[in-house]
Amino acid sequence: MIHRRTLPLLALPGLAQAQAWPSRPITLVVPFAAGGNVDAVTRLLAPELSRRLGQNVVVDNAPGAGGTIATERVARAAPDGNTLLVAVESTLAIAPFVTPSAVRYDPVADFAPVAMLATLPLALVGRPDLPAADLPALIALARASSAGLTYATSGTGTSLHLLGEIIAARTGARLEHVPYRITSQIPTDLMGGRLDLAILALTVAAPLVREGRIKGFAVSAANPHPAMPAVPPLASLPAMAGFEMAVWQGIFAPAHTDAAIVERLAAEIQMAMEEPETQRRLAGIGMTGSQLSLAALGRLLRAEMTRYEAVVRAANIRLD
Repeated sequence: MIHRRTLPLLALPGLAQAQAWPSRPITLVVPFAAGGNVDAVTRLLAPELSRRLGQNVVVDNAPGAGGTIATERVARAAPDGNTLLVAVESTLAIAPFVTPSAVRYDPVADFAPVAMLATLPLALVGRPDLPAADLPALIALARASSAGLTYATSGTGTSLHLLGEIIAARTGARLEHVPYRITSQIPTDLMGGRLDLAILALTVAAPLVREGRIKGFAVSAANPHPAMPAVPPLASLPAMAGFEMAVWQGIFAPAHTDAAIVERLAAEIQMAMEEPETQRRLAGIGMTGSQLSLAALGRLLRAEMTRYEAVVRAANIRLD
């Protein structure tokens, strides 16, 4: 005979699973090599999350195919809360449209949003002798250029590239994209006058702008950024009113992970990212912590997919 007090647990088997979790180490899969911003933020989170959960949290760097291989791996992982994806906009919101034949996962159906970690605006910068004193003058110069002004990014189909396409489409600026495989070369070529413009992560651009080695024309945030307070937002242009854009990273679990596990993860990650030391170290690498509810993170992903799909189709960007 079953005791009456056991009935709720039998009726809710997921609850028992959630109460037992985590019973073994948790893996945070980073779909890029160690050393970049995505890896750095993940390694800020891991020890604090481990402390809070009372279980080892391991960072697994698994680069390849622009992050899509590791992303697919997590999509196919057991939905037990032990394997989580450190996702970025390029793997979930852009890759399905730029490299559709290489993406064998559905960003919405195959994942459960857990928590946003951090965001980072982008910066539009130029060579030091470019004959434009400010952002409106730059757009006027680019409109008048018969060949177009060159702008470098870290690669075709990246969010940086798509930002350039958005600027060109909205303002009428003539911009010629120059993708780089070795991104560390971009500032050197910009300072040497071999490029007109570049779109860089704000963390890369800010020190060079402060030192006067390159010109800062705009940031993609809604407001001026503390790292470059004199540089206006793109939204200050009438054609870009209301515009903002950032690279972001968040934690996603495989679809069908128990809701109680997802909710606990979300709460623990939020508290971990709010720790003063974590905030201080985030600021040290130019990142801004971001707090979104599970539902809001899901809405952001869908909105980002809609935006980037439109840009990719309009510019006919394909890598396969």
